[in-house]
Amino acid sequence: MNLKKLEAFMFVVEKKSFSEAAFSLKSSQPALSLKIKSLEDDLGVNLLERGLAGVQPTAAGKIVYQAAKDIMKRWITLEDELHSLQDVLSGTLTVGASTIPGTYLLPPLLKEFRHKFPKVEVVVVIDDSKKMIEKLLDRQIDIAIVGLKQESSKIKFKQVASDSLVLITPIGHPLVQSKDLNFNEIQRFDFVVREEGSGTRKVMEEFLIQQGYALHDIKAAVSIGSTDAVIAAVEAGLGISFISKLAAATATKANRIEIIEPVIPFSRNFYFAALPEEENRPIIKAFSDILPQKN
Repeated sequence: MNLKKLEAFMFVVEKKSFSEAAFSLKSSQPALSLKIKSLEDDLGVNLLERGLAGVQPTAAGKIVYQAAKDIMKRWITLEDELHSLQDVLSGTLTVGASTIPGTYLLPPLLKEFRHKFPKVEVVVVIDDSKKMIEKLLDRQIDIAIVGLKQESSKIKFKQVASDSLVLITPIGHPLVQSKDLNFNEIQRFDFVVREEGSGTRKVMEEFLIQQGYALHDIKAAVSIGSTDAVIAAVEAGLGISFISKLAAATATKANRIEIIEPVIPFSRNFYFAALPEEENRPIIKAFSDILPQKN
């Protein structure tokens, strides 16, 4: 029996699906099935059964699942303790980030972290906030910096930075000359929006609700998967958009787009996210300690 078999079993139980577990582990489904079968042979019991609600653990499987969680936790603790004996923090830290913090907040933080802990290898994964939270729950990443805060006891969130959404247009757009800008006027134009699952899109939807509108009240001409692509689309004249002020400032300085100042920016926050049972691991705590503190 080895840890890979236990990990495979835990993922199948948690996902209630061989295919979803295989996807999360970046494995083929046949290879995953072989690990489960091998684990059952090692223990001499059937661990899983298929039902209407998906794959479920048997009575023996439930016992093995709890034991596997304890074993995996103890193994991580063992690795941390062995690293601490070296008096120098080492190991690998996998950081997930959504687009805006990954592009504008994370680089200087990583520079400081690497300066203090040069023996730690850092791996960065960037995707939208929703996917980063899923990866954190799946333990594909160690920590995350995202623009969405979920109400969940499974993840601990800490605010680390603030930003705002601003309205951007192409250079020379008619809205630039407007002296009495209101939302009815903005509605007349096509919008470029971020994809579903994006923290930026979620905040924009909240802003629209505060104004008494919904996303379907604007003309969403194009949905795009990154802020840089949104800026490029606006620059090309495909529409206007609400984006991060951090991102807009750089593009404005390059004279690619314009920010419409009369529209009041809508505030948003970014959060450091970690699993409660993992947050005190030395390598995670060391990164958390360099983050800016927000009330």
